[in-house]
Amino acid sequence: MLKALGIFQRATAEHLWRMLRPGDRHDRCTRDTLNALKEDGKVRVETRLESNQQLWVLTERGHTEAKQLLPGNVRVSALRKLEYDDDGEPVTGEGFDEHAAAVTMTAAVLTGAGFGTPLSWQTEIGHKLPYGYTQYADLTMRAPDAGVPAMLLEVDRVNEPVDDLVDKVRRYTEWFELLAPKADKVKAQAAHHHGAAVHDFRLWSRIYQATGREGYVPVAFVFTGKTKASGPAG
Repeated sequence: MLKALGIFQRATAEHLWRMLRPGDRHDRCTRDTLNALKEDGKVRVETRLESNQQLWVLTERGHTEAKQLLPGNVRVSALRKLEYDDDGEPVTGEGFDEHAAAVTMTAAVLTGAGFGTPLSWQTEIGHKLPYGYTQYADLTMRAPDAGVPAMLLEVDRVNEPVDDLVDKVRRYTEWFELLAPKADKVKAQAAHHHGAAVHDFRLWSRIYQATGREGYVPVAFVFTGKTKASGPAG
């Protein structure tokens, strides 16, 4: 549980239940574990969401332990420090909106279904383009044991214009086409011309594990939330 919070930074008991104990009928055991960790000074409740669910984060002690538990190649999220107002009262955490909740739930449900582990995920990984724009992926997944060497996921709550989604696809395509530093441009063009594998020349192959096929790393769009016209979306 500390490792999951170390990766995702903030999560509800439902998120952690679906991710770590999907075989349980409800989140009672997860909540009991969180409360035990709270008593041990390793986690705390940052705020209560509109859904009335508590939002859990690591304390400084828990954050230190999570860093020790996580492998060195896994990025640990920043510590959510407890802040106080002028009267010395704790400030309620903000910024965990419905999109952030949907991103974490996406990872939780996929993990609970057997697609990777909590260690398979990273959030907000940047893909920098030459003209200065950085395309951030909501989630990146590396789960070769589950048949997914690499995948990028974008979570949309059915509130983004189609043009924005198309722009994301375009920017990802531009990034996938970037050559790796010191790659031979002439050889890459020749390989492409003759139909040979060219991914070895590209930057993405230095960052993500080979997919076992020619082409780009898969990009998945997850649609969640609901609209007045369509009702729940999935």
